[in-house]
Amino acid sequence: DIYKSRMVNGYWEEPKNIGPLVNGWSDEHFFSIDSESKLLYYARSEMSNMDQVDLFSFPLPMGAQPLAYTVFKGTITDSASGKAFQGIVSIIDLDNGIEVAPKYVRPDGSFEFDLIDNNKYLLVIQGEDFFRVEHEVDLNGDSTVVIRTPSIDFQRIQFSSIEFASNSSEILPGMESDLGKLMDYLLDNPKIGLKISGHTDSRGDANANLKLSQDRADAIKQFLIDKGGMHPERITAIGYGSSMPLIKDEKTDEDRRINRRVEFEIVRTDGHNTANGK
Repeated sequence: DIYKSRMVNGYWEEPKNIGPLVNGWSDEHFFSIDSESKLLYYARSEMSNMDQVDLFSFPLPMGAQPLAYTVFKGTITDSASGKAFQGIVSIIDLDNGIEVAPKYVRPDGSFEFDLIDNNKYLLVIQGEDFFRVEHEVDLNGDSTVVIRTPSIDFQRIQFSSIEFASNSSEILPGMESDLGKLMDYLLDNPKIGLKISGHTDSRGDANANLKLSQDRADAIKQFLIDKGGMHPERITAIGYGSSMPLIKDEKTDEDRRINRRVEFEIVRTDGHNTANGK
């Protein structure tokens, strides 16, 4: 493998592996970088056979950048319990279009990268227990970020934006941000499914309400399929009409608004339900 070391005050720092974007299961040799630090060149031999060496060029990843020695570190925890989350951390250098090799979050919820100072980065953290976190960073010297986000396991997720117009099943533009969170979560976790439940208040004809609630659940399912390209079998959509009210004796408009809802249930492949969302 190819490693990087930096001389500081006359001493070489501990060498660091430049990561899996370059280093693979075979042997890499004769590393070189162009004058603008945009491309790297190296030779790779299969099974340590130096009689058969192939030459490669590759966009220089962050781990091999000569100026990538500013420390950026952070933690991600449950905002309610303080429990450390597990997941995968990715970073993209927005100024130069450089992707940083992803890393797993450590058991204590921490992560750390060596980056180029004074650049703008996009931090992306994915996991099974929380919705995807995206955070822009303007790096200025060694930095630490502390991220606290709700856990799907411990907190009821409410999407107040998902309210349909009267007697309509059309997806409104204001819903797309929260629906995007669900879509990203399903894309990040391909072994997890989603159940969508549509509910109405008790006003009007019961059969019409049942059809309307089913149309609304189906519309959200189709949105997620069309935008995210997910297999339809991962998403179940059921309309319950007014048969499952949260407030049984509706007296006010607020009572009816509470009963008129869409609920989301995250379902693991082992059948364990991880969350309810309204």
